[in-house]
Amino acid sequence: MKGRRGRPSIVFAFVVLTAGLAAPPGLVTAQEFDWGVSSDSSTNLRDDPRRDDAELQQLLRVSLWVELHGEFRDDRTIRFTTEGGYRFEYDQDEDEDTLHILNLDTLRLRAGFPLLLGPGSSLDVTAGRFRFRDPTGRIWNHTADGASFELRFPRWWLQGAGAYTGLLLNEVSDIRMTPTDSDEQSDSDQYFGPQRAIGLVRVRLPELIERQSLTAFALLQFDLRDRDDEEETLNTQYYGLQLDGPVEPVRGLYYDVFGAAALGRLEEEGGGESDITAGLYGARLRYFRERLRFSRILLEWLHASGSREQEFVAINAPSTGFAFSPTLSNLMIATLGYSLRPFSTAASPALAAVQTGLTARSFMRSSVETGAAAVMPEATDAADDSRYLGTELELRLAVRPTSELGLVFTNAVFFPNDDAFLESDRWYRGRFELSLGF
Repeated sequence: MKGRRGRPSIVFAFVVLTAGLAAPPGLVTAQEFDWGVSSDSSTNLRDDPRRDDAELQQLLRVSLWVELHGEFRDDRTIRFTTEGGYRFEYDQDEDEDTLHILNLDTLRLRAGFPLLLGPGSSLDVTAGRFRFRDPTGRIWNHTADGASFELRFPRWWLQGAGAYTGLLLNEVSDIRMTPTDSDEQSDSDQYFGPQRAIGLVRVRLPELIERQSLTAFALLQFDLRDRDDEEETLNTQYYGLQLDGPVEPVRGLYYDVFGAAALGRLEEEGGGESDITAGLYGARLRYFRERLRFSRILLEWLHASGSREQEFVAINAPSTGFAFSPTLSNLMIATLGYSLRPFSTAASPALAAVQTGLTARSFMRSSVETGAAAVMPEATDAADDSRYLGTELELRLAVRPTSELGLVFTNAVFFPNDDAFLESDRWYRGRFELSLGF
């Protein structure tokens, strides 16, 4: 059951009025209504030296989504999307074995205005609860409540966004910038997640020189927690540049490089204050070869500072690995990945869509000087000054028998540097994911 379509005139009229696009009769040329149910489940098995035995984690999410779309004679568009549902979590490592919550994942209203300010121009406005992302995807990539706009001209684009995170449920918020934020993550009396006000401004010059595009951005984060002597607050600013484009004359080869400076003020427990100056840098090469069984090659380097008073802190915690995933601070990661569709020429569409991938990641400390930020302090040896931490190998298999059914198998093993860790045992994580759509 994919959903049903129709002409929901009452609901659609409300959405149009909310967006400020109310129009005389006959101006709306098309309306579309769609809905459906999706189910996503994952089963994780973890085994590493921090645990006495291998531990099982399970997640189930069942959601109902609704989408309304309209088009106008002047080519303006409006789209309303909402999604929410039930979430179940089970973790052998937690004191409370199970978690049951109802959550609103998305409530988004998006309006498009083509040719608003002349030929080649467009304006997109979005408001509600949806996912925000900085240009790198490494500093801020999280759902929040707010609004954004993107104004496009042929030679430049401008984006602005503002958001608030204090209405997200504590169980689904991944914004943990201070020890106080981390302590509240397991506090059952804490209903909402950390309160942050976040603003983003981005300017992009597409195809500035020979199809090379330049992006500049400023990202501001304000900790709205009430200041007292028993809690820490952290306000940060991020200023960055990114350059991306194709690598000529190699067809299918693309690159992007970025650098971001982070400035912050930490107000510590007891009333102390300190300033932070940090940096995040990255470079990536991606190669896609459709004729070679849809081969994809990834080569990436990531560097986050971590020496004394230069500890980089992202707004939310980006994924850095699979079996071993430390916080992105005082960390360097070298990644090499390759994936392909081995049966892409098969007559069966389901078999042709099977994708396999192998990824290798090497982890290193960016600083080993005294006072540098600890990398996963519960597992590493604070007295050791080794820069190399270890290497992770990840194997992934994705299968989609039908458009409504998807299965993903992921296994990874991390081989630690014996000198850098308290225990030399290997880390393992396996995950099975199942997604269904109705």
